[in-house]
Amino acid sequence: MISRGPGAAAEAGIPASARDIFAAPNYSAWVREAIRTGDTRRDSAVLYGSSISEPTDELVALVREAFSARLTSRYISVFSDGNRFVADAICARYGVSPEEVVTTTGVTSALAMVLKAFVAPGDHVLIEQPGFDLLGSAAREAGAKVEALRRAPPDFKIDLNRLAEQLTSRTRLVLITNLHNPSGAHLTAQEIVDIARVAAKVGAVLFVDEVYADFMRPKATAPAATLAPNIISANSLTKVFGLHALKCGWMIGKPELLERVLNDSSEGDGGISKLSHAVAAHVLESAQIFDKRWQILLAFTRPILARHADAMVADSLIEGALPDYGCMYFPKIVGVRDTTGLARKLWERYALLVAPGEYFGMPGHIRIGFGSGENVLDDGLARLHRALKDIRAS
Repeated sequence: MISRGPGAAAEAGIPASARDIFAAPNYSAWVREAIRTGDTRRDSAVLYGSSISEPTDELVALVREAFSARLTSRYISVFSDGNRFVADAICARYGVSPEEVVTTTGVTSALAMVLKAFVAPGDHVLIEQPGFDLLGSAAREAGAKVEALRRAPPDFKIDLNRLAEQLTSRTRLVLITNLHNPSGAHLTAQEIVDIARVAAKVGAVLFVDEVYADFMRPKATAPAATLAPNIISANSLTKVFGLHALKCGWMIGKPELLERVLNDSSEGDGGISKLSHAVAAHVLESAQIFDKRWQILLAFTRPILARHADAMVADSLIEGALPDYGCMYFPKIVGVRDTTGLARKLWERYALLVAPGEYFGMPGHIRIGFGSGENVLDDGLARLHRALKDIRAS
């Protein structure tokens, strides 16, 4: 569990409405405070989410069908090798073989297992920046020497020459996300092959967090792990499917890589739930239902985001193009360096919650999510536009 830090702990007795949620020490702690605090204001507009809203109707229908008449055949032990129906569905969806799949509770647990297998105290790990802070925290807790791998705007690509310069004889892992969190930028298959090739020169493994990658379907369906022998891909049902509660994830890689992971984690992922992975098996076997849902949802929300973003760009309030895929946007706020201060003002004065770029290692930007209801999004973005105008004028 991630500590909330001394600042948050000191506020434990303070009503949520009075807390400075932007004193949270990291993104995960900030989200917890934002959820608590956001519920205290009826007029609040939440714009920071990076996943599809939970598909409760589809989930209820699926569970009712699977469990109402009799106990589903997918309800099996996960103690030995995980749920084989989950693994089989992953193989069918991504075109891989069973020996290339290990099921987990999520990407975070997959990363912990990979770090245990490949990284010893003092080893060197490169992690993209801007990026999800939990990746760096996990590597540091494993004893790694962590160094930032720059992904510079506006395209947030990775400079291969710079990557080669940063690699050392003790570099064991290079950690990236695709789609990139927080920008939503995507790396092509060839770009990932090139990154893996450079990493392989020092024997490093490329770990690709693909929790947003299914937003590229149907254009791109092959996991990064199928592109080079030194890549491990990790994914879950949390973002594209919107099913955080199932705690179902997986990693994909060449058998020899996964064998090393499993040998160094003989207990496997002890947090896997027999019940939730039984439900997850049905979800993955009916993935087309959930794919259709996010595709329909983003067909409504993406034009709304694009319209408001274009208007804010035209008013010279923000900069940055909307990414081709996914449901998050990471614009630069023109003339603002302290986006934590800006986000605090947006919340206190305008009841708007956005994620400041400081939590991703890039001040001057904010992350906006558009994977929820279109009415809330439309109103929230209109209010954001007015608020940015007001703040500039004042």
